[in-house]
Amino acid sequence: MASTILQQKGAGEDAVVVVGAGIAGLAVALGLHRKGVKCSVLESSPELRASGFAIATWRNALQALDALGVGNKIRKCHLHLQEGPNEMLCVRRDWLLRALEEELPEGTIRYSSKIVEIEEDGDAKILHLGDGTILRSKVLIGCDGVNSVVAKWLGLAKPSYSGRLATRGLACYPGGHGFDPKFKMFFGHGFRVGVIPCNDTDVYWFFTWSPSEHDDDALAKKKQFVLTKLRSAQIPTEVLEVVERSEAKHVLTAPLRFRPPVSLLLASISKGNVCVAGDALHPMTPDLGQGGCAALEDGVVLARCLGDAILGGSGAESERIEAGLREYARIRRWRSAELIGTAYAVGFMQESSNGVISFLRDNWLAGALQKEAGEDAVVVVGAGIAGLAVALGLHRKGVKCSVLESSPELRASGFAFATWRNAWQALDALGVGDKIRKLHLHLQELHVFSSSTGEIAQRRDLTMQGKRGSNEMRCVRRDWLLRALEEELPKGTIRYSSKIVAIEEDGNAKIIHLADGEILRAKALIGCDGVNSLVAKWLGLAKPSYSGRLATRGLAHYPDGHGLDPRFKMFVGHGFRAGVIPCNDTDAYWFFTWSPSEHDSNGVEESADKMKQFVLTKLRSSKIPTEVLEVVERSEINDVVASPLRFRPPLSLLLASISKGNVCVAGDALHPMTPDLGQGGCAALEDGIALARCLGNALLGGGAAESERIEASLREYARIRRWRSIELVGTAYVVGFVQQSNNAVISFLRDKWLAGVLAGRLLKMADYDCGKL
Repeated sequence: MASTILQQKGAGEDAVVVVGAGIAGLAVALGLHRKGVKCSVLESSPELRASGFAIATWRNALQALDALGVGNKIRKCHLHLQEGPNEMLCVRRDWLLRALEEELPEGTIRYSSKIVEIEEDGDAKILHLGDGTILRSKVLIGCDGVNSVVAKWLGLAKPSYSGRLATRGLACYPGGHGFDPKFKMFFGHGFRVGVIPCNDTDVYWFFTWSPSEHDDDALAKKKQFVLTKLRSAQIPTEVLEVVERSEAKHVLTAPLRFRPPVSLLLASISKGNVCVAGDALHPMTPDLGQGGCAALEDGVVLARCLGDAILGGSGAESERIEAGLREYARIRRWRSAELIGTAYAVGFMQESSNGVISFLRDNWLAGALQKEAGEDAVVVVGAGIAGLAVALGLHRKGVKCSVLESSPELRASGFAFATWRNAWQALDALGVGDKIRKLHLHLQELHVFSSSTGEIAQRRDLTMQGKRGSNEMRCVRRDWLLRALEEELPKGTIRYSSKIVAIEEDGNAKIIHLADGEILRAKALIGCDGVNSLVAKWLGLAKPSYSGRLATRGLAHYPDGHGLDPRFKMFVGHGFRAGVIPCNDTDAYWFFTWSPSEHDSNGVEESADKMKQFVLTKLRSSKIPTEVLEVVERSEINDVVASPLRFRPPLSLLLASISKGNVCVAGDALHPMTPDLGQGGCAALEDGIALARCLGNALLGGGAAESERIEASLREYARIRRWRSIELVGTAYVVGFVQQSNNAVISFLRDKWLAGVLAGRLLKMADYDCGKL
């Protein structure tokens, strides 16, 4: 038999074969597909099966669905039972399976394909199907449920009967059920029952109990038995009505089984190129509502470990695959044992009718049986460029977070910012680069003029080749960038009008007090709250220093087109620094920085009209082209603002606590700088990628305690960003000082020799690789 198969090796060999098209199997398949790895899914039934009707889908599951790219698709079809970072939905199982199936390439799932035997042939596994077909596989993943053939082949302990049964049902209300978006659960009296609305027309219910000798076996499988039990207790009429409304075909009863958690401690979750996931790995009682959620977790972890192994380089492929599956088993072993054990204990306590246990449960243990609702994995403070970049980076990694923004909506102070090559690399890593490119002009040249002579001091090609590829520079409207980042985040990620007023510690968690009195908990706290950062102050970072300069910026609108060349024109010397950059065909951004004196203040900072006239007066006193004056003149009064330029002394960052425990800072909260390199927003995007990568890997990894992994990851982020921040802040300060100076000697050196050096620094600072997520 083996020799015949080997002769036909070419057509029949799959890189990966997944057994079972349930939640775990389709999650693994879709995760591998997203990684670029092809697989086949063998399903014994002729179509998708959705036994159980619906599943409680908690934050961890939605995080996994987001990583798989179907989170928002599922959210749109179901009610949010709890908005924000701790969201919970009751998802119809058939809708979830279809959503996963629709994302897979056609033909991925092979229906009516039941495995009856597994053999080995070198590194390959030989799979015998019920219809006589024989397949070869380099990797075999068992997602074939409680009665898993693959788990049996691996030698895992047979699932044990818990002594309990569960009946589940689905009630349909074509005209709408009118229930509040709440999960209502009743326990004690020898049973556990719950009602959860899925959407506006479907309500899911469950009932678990320990059967006795007096229970009629046939009756116990029908909804009348459930109704009799419920009527004997003080259960609300609306709950009874949900059960009564369920049609017979929408009611299912099954024994509750679980794999003894101790047996998993030394079990072979993987062996060579074979492993298990979902109920084939960790069948558990439904008392945590984590069965389907854990299957989705398995899918993301397994796809990541196996996908990286298959796509990796060094070592034989079979060795990489085996190592990838061992890493998956290591990550999921303790999580599986914890979930199974906790679910069993919770179910026992909640369902018990024992007098002592009931008293303890109802008076003290009820809250302890549910995880702290207010604890977030990550809280980001500030919905600016850095905050949204971190949030989106974590979202792309499959890590959920909550962003607290003190304003009632996104703020886009500054109008626009120079977006250099390093920023585009970060935006591409976040998946929004092309979306932003389409809206903005690709600038071709940098022209640096002397404000004193009106002559070009330096001309640079903005598309020139650097060490890491050709440069790319655009002037991006800040409001458009923030909206583009926000649109990619799950609904409810940003919590507006949420201003932090105090930070406290509670063990490994941070307690965050908001101005409206709300209190939040966070396992990781990231301050992206700008120059006046409360988080930076908590970390003890030096207060930003005033540079002695002011900046005003504006945006001119040309509904019919401005006609400006795609060039960055900058004017230096004569005591100021100014520039004009077209954003797109209708918007032109301008800036003006100067060192105020006693003679020119005259309240210009307090009035937008005075500020604009002040800028025009300064420019007219120098040799500035008419087209530049016209851009400033065209700006509406409410489109002109002024602010002091502040920076964090670079030497203070040498030993500063950029991170402390599970707290860190990014963006202007870390490295406020003068705008003379045009790198403030770019560096914030770099921070977002580096931080999301470090923290995301820590939260998704295993090994040490989670708190230790988080702390180590933030230290690594601080190490990466410390010297980059020092270099940017220091260089920007020096460039601004030289470019703006009115000193005769400095002006002479700048216009004759230093103009090229200073322009070169702009391109050199942009030639930086922040890496990928």
